[in-house]
Amino acid sequence: MTASASSARLDDAPLTLPERPLVSIVIPCLNEERYITGLLDALAAQDYGPDGIEVIVADGGSTDATRELVRSYPSPFARLELVDNPRRITVAGLNEGMKAARGDCWIIIGAHSTVRPDFVRQSVEALKRTGAACVGGPIDTIGEGAVGRAIAAAMSSPFGVGNAKFRYANEAGYVDTVPFGCYHRRVWEVVGEFEDGAPAIVVNRFGQGWGVFVGTMLSLGFYRFGDEKSGDFLKGLADAAGIQKPVTVDDAPAAAVEPRLLEGKTAGKRFWLFFGFNHSAASLAPQWRLDLPAGAYTAIDIATRRPVALRWEDGRAVLQKQLEPQEIWVVKIIEA
Repeated sequence: MTASASSARLDDAPLTLPERPLVSIVIPCLNEERYITGLLDALAAQDYGPDGIEVIVADGGSTDATRELVRSYPSPFARLELVDNPRRITVAGLNEGMKAARGDCWIIIGAHSTVRPDFVRQSVEALKRTGAACVGGPIDTIGEGAVGRAIAAAMSSPFGVGNAKFRYANEAGYVDTVPFGCYHRRVWEVVGEFEDGAPAIVVNRFGQGWGVFVGTMLSLGFYRFGDEKSGDFLKGLADAAGIQKPVTVDDAPAAAVEPRLLEGKTAGKRFWLFFGFNHSAASLAPQWRLDLPAGAYTAIDIATRRPVALRWEDGRAVLQKQLEPQEIWVVKIIEA
């Protein structure tokens, strides 16, 4: 958003759309050969009709096959265009994509994502129905691989993401921000380009004077986490949240098998996420003794989604598992 536009307000004119608006989808990307075709396929399958959609891919100079995959894609869209993002950062890619966009409303989608078949239609209908500057829905996070699924679980709960309601909302209402939002064209016309810097705040600024609406009726995108750097991400998440309950480690060096036990609450019930990190080069079979309130619990392995044995000894809950070198074990413990 440009500095000169930052003081502009969006309520200077009513937000209206034609009966069937042209939807511009802007995709900033870099080296996404693994996912870009799948995303284009998902957009081509939209029940809104691909002839009502234009797709602008803003590429930051990919060195893999991304650019050729986009160029050679058999486009059913009103328009499919590949534009350059020489600055190679997301915000610049958004600006380059929006400069090329011609739609009545526009949607930003991450290349490392996919969307459900009714995503565009539901987004346009919600934009018309609410009169908001931007609409969106809750995101469904899908992990690839064991660690990826653990991250997905953490990123889909208030425990993992605090008040970011777009990740777990179960009722419609106005919010601070949404992922993959559908914006009225006038937002761009009034507010101007995205600023360099923290993209997380840009929706708050774009919502100035008008509302940002999240609706549970919207079937929105999935963000995928692979395993690269996933262990560091999980450990950082655990460090940021802090240890809520003490954990004792038996049968293994505490420094080698580092635990975290983090507490949250959903639907009136408490739950805990347990993280065990084996930092060593050896296989270990530690026992973790957790200080949980006395009661009945269900424990689930986040990666396999299978039940986990949770036994009680001397008033403490005990978990045990053979951990391979550098393995991360994540268990969700829920009050019965």
